[in-house]
Amino acid sequence: MRTKKAIAVLLAVVILAIPFAVVSSASSAIVSAPIKTQYTDCEYFNPQGLVVEYEGKEVAYSPIDPDFAFSPALNEYLTVGTNSDGDDLPTNTVEVYYKNEFVGTVEIEVSHVLGEITFLSEAGHGQYCLGCGKVHNYSEHNIPEYIPNDDGGIFLAQTETGTCLDCGGKVTRNIPGTEGFVSIFGGEMTDLESTVIGYIYTILVSLVQALAGIR
Repeated sequence: MRTKKAIAVLLAVVILAIPFAVVSSASSAIVSAPIKTQYTDCEYFNPQGLVVEYEGKEVAYSPIDPDFAFSPALNEYLTVGTNSDGDDLPTNTVEVYYKNEFVGTVEIEVSHVLGEITFLSEAGHGQYCLGCGKVHNYSEHNIPEYIPNDDGGIFLAQTETGTCLDCGGKVTRNIPGTEGFVSIFGGEMTDLESTVIGYIYTILVSLVQALAGIR
């Protein structure tokens, strides 16, 4: 009989504890989101206007209340959210804690702050983010015209230079077949003659480069 009574008491305690546990787990929640929800990755999270519910009472954020905590912290720059492929997402989240208890998340929008279009290499240009420092919007140069530099030689091809209309960078490239040696022997030749001339040209270029390295 005593065993049955003990089991009945235990069941009663469990039944009463279940709703209490549900209430306790739901005792913390975000009532009102902060006023500011749009940011750049050069800014910190501002929780002004945030209201949370803790143990049945509403608590408004105050900068002098030490019980509030956030992830990322208020002294950490916000970052643009990314998916598993590394692509930017339109929203990110900030975790909110009160008295070391997780309260919930605040959804915010974080965008990059892009600088001017900058020359990156002979191949293209892009924009550095002033926040994360990464390159965005990389693309090839927009060069409508190249101007010859008249700097060719017997064994050196003439070069030409163009200016990118987007970044203002200058790109210089060789003009194939403009070496003086090629123009001298560039008439109609048999395959054998072309091969021999090619060998001679390669040897002469190697000699010139070797002599230049001795200086």
